[in-house]
Amino acid sequence: MTNRKLQSVNGISPGLFATLCEIYTSDNPQVDLQKLDTFDIPVLLRILRNTHRHYLEASIVAIHDNVHRMTQLSTPENSAVINRFFDEYEADIRSHIHFEEKVVFKYVEGLLKGERDSRFSVSMLAEMHNDAEEKLTDFKNIVMNHLPDSDTSDARYEVLVGILNVEDAIRRHTVVEEKVLLPLAELLEKGQNRFEPKHEEEESGSILSDREKEIVAEVARGLTNKEIADKLFISVFTVTTHRKNITQKLGIKSIAGLTVYALMNGLIRQDEIEL
Repeated sequence: MTNRKLQSVNGISPGLFATLCEIYTSDNPQVDLQKLDTFDIPVLLRILRNTHRHYLEASIVAIHDNVHRMTQLSTPENSAVINRFFDEYEADIRSHIHFEEKVVFKYVEGLLKGERDSRFSVSMLAEMHNDAEEKLTDFKNIVMNHLPDSDTSDARYEVLVGILNVEDAIRRHTVVEEKVLLPLAELLEKGQNRFEPKHEEEESGSILSDREKEIVAEVARGLTNKEIADKLFISVFTVTTHRKNITQKLGIKSIAGLTVYALMNGLIRQDEIEL
């Protein structure tokens, strides 16, 4: 199916189609928000809801069944522990999806209608958006490395394949939510439809923008994301997004590492930090 046909059938704009292709085919997707605008949000919400439905009605159910089959030859103790661990993960993912459907998506749909729930903001929802992948990764490592050899090998294989597929899907799904949906929703909060063009220095993957340099400096001074947002008159979500971009550009994530970078590049003075 061509891009034009896909757009006519599903209402997907060329920009959104290209963005989703980038996210779901690249190991290190680069999202160009200037290809998108807020008119992409309804289609994006429909896609995310369909993905949730697939997780709950197919992917997680299949892993659940294979986990119980895998542990049939285990000791009762091991079987109970493994099944309980996965049941807890399943409860967590259902709770995670329920939060997204009933809080995040509902808030964004309100913005589309010109209605804003004063209890929330995009930056607040971004801070509340937890990692649904971590416990699944732990479970995968337990299945791979810590189950007795007596456990059913073909069922274990099916469990691992299912986990790897869901793990990858959730990671990419999270990128769609955090790097596409929430930034677009933040535009709605500001009463805008499109992102402003980037300055030349912001397009370079090796040079920090002036704003990113400011944020690195404030991190080095010991400020939290909330304190940085208040000081620079921007949202917490914007600070979080800048910090992710800084990590991608510099390959440095820790506060200590960013402090060293800030000192070496003259962004702060030695007497501005506590040693």
